[in-house]
Amino acid sequence: MEIEIERELMEASLPTPPDLGESQFEKMLGEAMTSIDGLMLVTVTDSDRVPVIREALAVFHEPRFEEALIDKCYDAFDDIRKLHVGSSDIMTLFYDAMQVVQFRVGPYYGTIVCDYITNMGMVHNLVDRVRDYLNILSRVSKEGERSRNEDTE
Repeated sequence: MEIEIERELMEASLPTPPDLGESQFEKMLGEAMTSIDGLMLVTVTDSDRVPVIREALAVFHEPRFEEALIDKCYDAFDDIRKLHVGSSDIMTLFYDAMQVVQFRVGPYYGTIVCDYITNMGMVHNLVDRVRDYLNILSRVSKEGERSRNEDTE
């Protein structure tokens, strides 16, 4: 009887722990890249323009274009802030045969590039999910800064 129980336990597949944090987010981005037709690039940078997240199709290798888009994103949000035009956090733009969505969450700036036939409803749903992740990341980094400041005092 004990041998049968041991055999059953050995043959049973053990449940794998769920992915946590960044790996689960990366998995979601990878699935979005394959399931949203025409999606070419998802990138997020911090306030110093250091990449935090980057997921791209292998065929999308345009570093200068990507850098120019990121620069324009920073400039556009800075101009909006200076003009006191409102509190826009998401912009959808058309550039040649591409649609570009740029967004801001706290110190993070995101850029999504897709072709002109991409379903923008799906892209904006992706933006919402990325922004949720960035809100959590922003909150955690603020709490970390606060605790470091308290430790130094």
